Amino acid sequence: MSRHANTGRKLSRNSSHRKSLLQNLVRSVILEESIRTTTPKAKEARRLVERVITKARENTLASRRVVHKTVRDQAALAKLFETIGPRFKARPGGYTRLIHVQNRVGDNAPMAILELVEKSEKTEPEKKPASDKKAEEKKTEAAADKKAEKKTEAAAAAQAGEKKPAKSKKSKKDEGEKKE
Repeated sequence: MSRHANTGRKLSRNSSHRKSLLQNLVRSVILEESIRTTTPKAKEARRLVERVITKARENTLASRRVVHKTVRDQAALAKLFETIGPRFKARPGGYTRLIHVQNRVGDNAPMAILELVEKSEKTEPEKKPASDKKAEEKKTEAAADKKAEKKTEAAAAAQAGEKKPAKSKKSKKDEGEKKE
């Protein structure tokens, strides 16, 4: 029989496994904005990511509920509607790109990177004034000094207490020689 009008790849999995796999890939693309996977998985996940982002462009309760069927993670859902959706508001589709990379070493499977076309700006850690840095350094030094004092007290207590030396295991031959 022919596969007329049967869209989508089976990816050598049953339907529930395939659904879970694709949902996890979509979640990863939303959170990380770039994933590396096999080419067929990336092409299939791309279809879902495009649909989800299109729905996220209109920030309504109905669209949020529709997207929640695919993206079951609250953090991914929040990022999708708060940052990714507005970022692609003016773009009429084509939110992702596939970059083919070298085949996987173990089984020579074709690999690809699935990423969003417009990346988010990387936020640099806030620079603190010099006075705050000095205060933090003093706190860490004080904590390190306290730890060192506790260790020396524990070592002194161990030396002060009488401890018996560990018994060494003797072989049967050694015991027999001493008895004679």
